[in-house]
Amino acid sequence: MRLLFVSSAEHFGGTERWASMAIAELERRGHQIWMACPDTAHAGNFSHPDRLWHNGPKSMWDKSGMDRMAAFCRQYQIDCIVPLSQNMYFACGRLARKLDIALVLRLGIVRLPWRPVVDWYGYGIYPDAIIVNTQRIRQVLSWAPFVKPERIHVIYNGIVERPVTGVASRPDKFTITSVGTLSWRKGMEHLIKAVALLPDDLREKVHLKLIGQGPAREKLTGLATKLDLANQVEFTGHVDNPTAHIAASDLFVLLSAQEGISNALLEAMNCAVPAYATLVGGHGEFIEHGINAYAAHSRSPSRVASDLAGIMSDKNIAAVGVAGRDTVRDRFSMTAMGDRLEDVLKLTKKGPTGKPAGPDHQ
Repeated sequence: MRLLFVSSAEHFGGTERWASMAIAELERRGHQIWMACPDTAHAGNFSHPDRLWHNGPKSMWDKSGMDRMAAFCRQYQIDCIVPLSQNMYFACGRLARKLDIALVLRLGIVRLPWRPVVDWYGYGIYPDAIIVNTQRIRQVLSWAPFVKPERIHVIYNGIVERPVTGVASRPDKFTITSVGTLSWRKGMEHLIKAVALLPDDLREKVHLKLIGQGPAREKLTGLATKLDLANQVEFTGHVDNPTAHIAASDLFVLLSAQEGISNALLEAMNCAVPAYATLVGGHGEFIEHGINAYAAHSRSPSRVASDLAGIMSDKNIAAVGVAGRDTVRDRFSMTAMGDRLEDVLKLTKKGPTGKPAGPDHQ
């Protein structure tokens, strides 16, 4: 099939990362894919930069941009449009109807459509399929009376294998790593406080590595100093390959208040590094406490400290890491993601009647 992914984002974020993985996997399977985006910001993140089209619309109100995209779809005989953001669902849906081609939405966060007309058509009338990455998103989306549940397909994110060499482990320390934007949402302040509450013999063993940058950096640095942990907490800032740091760790911790499914969590589990994470978003759909990961039921520093002490003393911790790797490779492989994407695309492919072949269209 010939597909056009549409992004209106100015920066390369999680949704665009998913798109880059999906595009690479589908291209490997013989599909022809283009990416429409408003500028050149995404050029270095896709396997075929020559198929990035930089004259795409910047928003649903960009009429000239939509006209250019219509001409592009006709010129390259596009079979399906895949908008990546909510502000493009309605406009891309109108265009798909006008050109008699398929429309597949991709949604990666929990969101209940509520806007009159725009969401009614954008989520309910126009799309031939909606791809989400957790059962929770599917559940919430199904609450909207105009969304057809049979058109919502859960496709878990695939994991791309990354190099895990170049960062030395510290056999004299128990290294705990957390990855993410340094902000309240990721809960790193709770993690620092929890380490400070560990019994002396365990606290002295801990080397805490926080990977990322963000507005809370100064506050977190001050907190570590205040709790006499300045020599035990390492702030790396942004790193190009956090997976290498994760792989050299003894435990990965994610205390997020909000997530879809954390890619960093999946990468840690894929490295057989034991993971301890809050059951937010879709995490509860694959974490089995004490079997393939450890569940954080509270972000309270005292509760987290108690959990960490138990994990550090768990004789089965290595087996938990191995089971986590097996879970990720079974449920979050790029092959599985590609298979599910192709299944959905087959349902949306237009038949002789001009309608997709899915059962709800027959």
